[in-house]
Amino acid sequence: LIRKLAASQAKLIAFDILFTEPKADPREDQALADAIRDAGNVILAAEFTEVPSDFGPRTTVNLPIPLVREHALGYGPANLVTDRDGIVRRARLALAFQDRLFPGFAYQIYQGFEGQTNQQGKEISSVPQLINFRGPARSYPIVPYYRILRDEIDPAVFQDKIVIVGSFSPSLHDIFPTPFSASAPTAGVEIQANFVDTLATNDFIRHFHGLGQHFIFILLSALTIWFSFYFKPMRALLMVLGLAGAHAFISFYLFSFQQLWMPMVPSLLGVLLSYGGITLDNYIREQKERIRLRATFSKYVSRDVVDELLDDREGLALGGKKRHITVLFSDIRGFTSISEQIGPEQVVSLLSDYFGQVTHIVFKHGGTVDKFIGDAVFAIFGAPKSHEDDALRAVKTGLEMIELVESLGPKWTQIIGRPLKVGVGINSGEAVVGSIGSEIRSEFTAIGDTVNLGSRLEGLTKELGVPMLISEFTAAELKDAIPLRPLRQVKVTGREAPLLVYCPEVLLEGEVEFATDTAAPYHQQHK
Repeated sequence: LIRKLAASQAKLIAFDILFTEPKADPREDQALADAIRDAGNVILAAEFTEVPSDFGPRTTVNLPIPLVREHALGYGPANLVTDRDGIVRRARLALAFQDRLFPGFAYQIYQGFEGQTNQQGKEISSVPQLINFRGPARSYPIVPYYRILRDEIDPAVFQDKIVIVGSFSPSLHDIFPTPFSASAPTAGVEIQANFVDTLATNDFIRHFHGLGQHFIFILLSALTIWFSFYFKPMRALLMVLGLAGAHAFISFYLFSFQQLWMPMVPSLLGVLLSYGGITLDNYIREQKERIRLRATFSKYVSRDVVDELLDDREGLALGGKKRHITVLFSDIRGFTSISEQIGPEQVVSLLSDYFGQVTHIVFKHGGTVDKFIGDAVFAIFGAPKSHEDDALRAVKTGLEMIELVESLGPKWTQIIGRPLKVGVGINSGEAVVGSIGSEIRSEFTAIGDTVNLGSRLEGLTKELGVPMLISEFTAAELKDAIPLRPLRQVKVTGREAPLLVYCPEVLLEGEVEFATDTAAPYHQQHK
């Protein structure tokens, strides 16, 4: 085979086959040595192997037998570098052994092709170099050796070419997965051809690593965290996907056109872990916040309103903001004297029953129970969830509260000897609403003149002898939704101008007795 290839004027003949053991017939080794000597351009393969010993693995060098190698142009170890995933991406120019560098098989081929030899391995790096693979398996012309022996191949095919002889048989275990053919392994002899080609064309793939790779990892991770923190989830996701796509495109471009390999997996893993970590952290924070808000607002509003607020956080972002609301104050008449007639246990029992039903009424109309003050109730309509008809909701709530007290009359009469009376004051306007208080203790409430006026109207119900008083501001918002009757203009503490107050007509049709005679003339006048 050597003589046939030499006659075809092959530039270089390399054997990726080991001739490390002498033949049984010395004449065969001599014939091979003579053919190598006569050709003058043959490179032979050697092999580094690790063998077990009592002191751990020991490296040995398997060189061609002396008779053969002394006539070869060069020889070198043909060992390939297998990465942790089992794929061959690199090869060494030289391998170190006992303070000596052995030029590698592919490097010897390249040197022989260039008309040089470096058998001593001077100034050669033993650091694995990335192979610039030309394609998948069988990217180079492959010729069965027997066809050469039969003179079936035109000699011009080999003229001035590098011819590497090796095996493609899987049984010899000299096949390896490569980046191009992980599922269809490539023969070791063809991997050597790719490495020789890389050396001859000097188009090594440069590895973008070290500080540069760390910088890209940190940059992409930082941008991912920034996107996740400062943008809404969907927009952040799109920006993170765009960032990952841009990194992948740039990496592909650099690899395809600049022979610069920028590993994508570490950086994309950083993006994935950063986004996943921030998303998980946001989810945990969100759930904790929902639990906190639910626990906070379930004391004031109905479960349905809480769910609606949690879906729309703008209604919760109060923090002491000015809002337009309607306030409702109610108070049981003469409750102080009642509490003196009965024991504290009965007082608590009666109030708990009363407040429970009042709370249900407020929640039913979408209101917020701000607080209970003794036997008084303070409710807000318009915060934290606002409605277009908050004033109407407040008035309907007040009417149902009066009906509740009337329905509880027989029960309370049995206990205290007389029915209950209640006064309700309703006012609308702007107030400061939010979590008000100190860092140690705060509560959701409303403050301002609107609230104060609503409380004073409740106090005037006894003086005017009506169960409910509605301010002119609330009456203007009702827009005839409920028939109202103007009673009189009243002077309220804290206000210079008198205030016109109203009462629903349904409460002035004789069912309600006036507590004082001062309201009777107004009742008769409007009637």
